[in-house]
Amino acid sequence: MASYSFKITKGKYVLELVTSDKELLVEQFGMWVRQAGEYARQKKIKEHKDTVNTQIREEEEITKQNIEAQINNRPEPEETQPEAPAPQPEQKEQDLDIFYAPPSPPEPAVRNENDEAGGVFDNILEQSMNNPQTELSFKTSPSIKKDNAFLNYMADRKIERKIDYLLLTAYYFTQFEQKPRFTLKQLNAKLMQNLAVIIDHAVLQEAINRDYIECLPDLTGLVGASEYRLTAYGEKTLMEE
Repeated sequence: MASYSFKITKGKYVLELVTSDKELLVEQFGMWVRQAGEYARQKKIKEHKDTVNTQIREEEEITKQNIEAQINNRPEPEETQPEAPAPQPEQKEQDLDIFYAPPSPPEPAVRNENDEAGGVFDNILEQSMNNPQTELSFKTSPSIKKDNAFLNYMADRKIERKIDYLLLTAYYFTQFEQKPRFTLKQLNAKLMQNLAVIIDHAVLQEAINRDYIECLPDLTGLVGASEYRLTAYGEKTLMEE
């Protein structure tokens, strides 16, 4: 009678199964493969979660230090005494008609609407990411150009939750802008400018926990912010919906 066996070695542990039942061997081997795959997936998710939590804590600490430094370096206002008006020389009434001329009105200051709109946009984006709200009061300025291709793409999609905005924007970056790597600020800039939507860290963490998004290591140290990309599982999930 034929016998079947397989042996698995892990460090000092050895698991060996010998049987004449071929179906039992196949079933046990398949069960081990599935359990090993699930263990590897859960371990990967935990590593990503730990990495993101560490980076979030570091970014929060850097932001806190920058705010404290700005407060400490701000100069104290100096008290100034109002200057007494200089005495005006007395003139005859007839001289006033000859030499007096009304002062010319000051020229109005020229405002750069693009710079002003861009500064307001960046400030609101930073505040919304640090203090996420359910509803935003931000209204895009006409001077801020919208991405019509992105708006048409999102209009054709079924969106029920904020995680849908995250995954669809990540897919748009990958497929249509050839930008598979992106930061949370880049993603929020695209969404806020066009749809007035903000993705906070809680939504990002949910996507990582579900293996839809993965955090990429900064090997060069030049990026200055965490980068992410859509996983194959996240893309498959989008295609099936």
